[in-house]
Amino acid sequence: MTILVTGATGNIGRHVVTGLRERGATVRAMSRSSGHGTTAGDLTRPDTLHDALSDVDSVFLLWPFLSAEGIDEVLRVIARHARRVVYVSALSAEHGGVWSDVEAAIRRSGLEWTFLRPGGFATNTLEWVPAIRAGRPARLPYPEAGRSLVHERDIADIAVLALTEDGHVGETYALTGPEVLTQAEQVRILGEAAGRRATVEELTPDEARADLLAWASEEFADSALAYWQTLVDHPEPVIGTYEKLTGRPSRTFTRWAHDHAGDLGRLSPAEVADRYVTAFRTGTLDQALELFAPDAVRVAPLEHGGEHVELRGVGAILANAERIDHDLEIRDVTVDGPYPHGDRFAVRFTFDHTHVPTGSRSSVTKMSLYTVTNGAITREEVFYLDSPAG
Repeated sequence: MTILVTGATGNIGRHVVTGLRERGATVRAMSRSSGHGTTAGDLTRPDTLHDALSDVDSVFLLWPFLSAEGIDEVLRVIARHARRVVYVSALSAEHGGVWSDVEAAIRRSGLEWTFLRPGGFATNTLEWVPAIRAGRPARLPYPEAGRSLVHERDIADIAVLALTEDGHVGETYALTGPEVLTQAEQVRILGEAAGRRATVEELTPDEARADLLAWASEEFADSALAYWQTLVDHPEPVIGTYEKLTGRPSRTFTRWAHDHAGDLGRLSPAEVADRYVTAFRTGTLDQALELFAPDAVRVAPLEHGGEHVELRGVGAILANAERIDHDLEIRDVTVDGPYPHGDRFAVRFTFDHTHVPTGSRSSVTKMSLYTVTNGAITREEVFYLDSPAG
């Protein structure tokens, strides 16, 4: 028995290929161009599918298009060769749309079928990663919308069961993650996995619609926004299909985020150093603070009468800065560096300031040595060349 996997190099398909091979199945991996162990086939050109379908019994079908146009001809070609299709649909198929249209076409085709209806894909949250890496807020509508996002490996596991075991023909499996998280909570978890503090900037519906229209139709944009709005008061359900079929709990979003740590792209110490210094030079100190781990430690003995006092946490560090600078008007800051070495970097600061109560103007120079762990500053050690005002 040979099983054809469409989208074999994608987020779900590659896991389906791996899972099938682990079960001893004969797999033919299909992508739009051949190479690296794949067979060429293009779903937008059904005549290219015959070679890929030769001697195939079952097909794992992904339909990555915004309409069902062309699906009937594709299914006619599949039906000439195979007898079964496992199709990745969507939880919202029961409300219509492209996924419902494709399901209807498969039912009409005469093929044996199994429908997988996942909720939101955890992989879709990768769109927020560039902002998180850059220290900017993730911009999104309805941050309090609650979703039960599903790990792509959970979808692949159920696909493998449906393709290799009896008893799944004619079944529709709703798949979700094991928990409901708001979009704001998802951003926070992504930041933790990337070693960054991540924040959210809420888009208005009109702003979000304009972003969506850059790549989607008006119908899709309006439908997506209407759906996300409903999730604020009525979050997506948690459905235990995965555990029922496999005997294992489904994978959490935190697990997904850590599985994708490479995609999240933790900053290297050199990148942290460059961004930190740039933030000071451009006066965007909030971006500098974004580079600190929430539990970062700061040691500056001369700020505490020579005592070795460790301040722990960004809040404590900010409170200390306010104490030191309370009577000062900072006129200018000169930044030299960074001077990176391994997981550390040093920066030399010279502050030109005026003591407001007396009108006395002076400068203070210090060297700060920073330690970077998992893409965030975890320790700052301060060495003053001049005594601090505090």
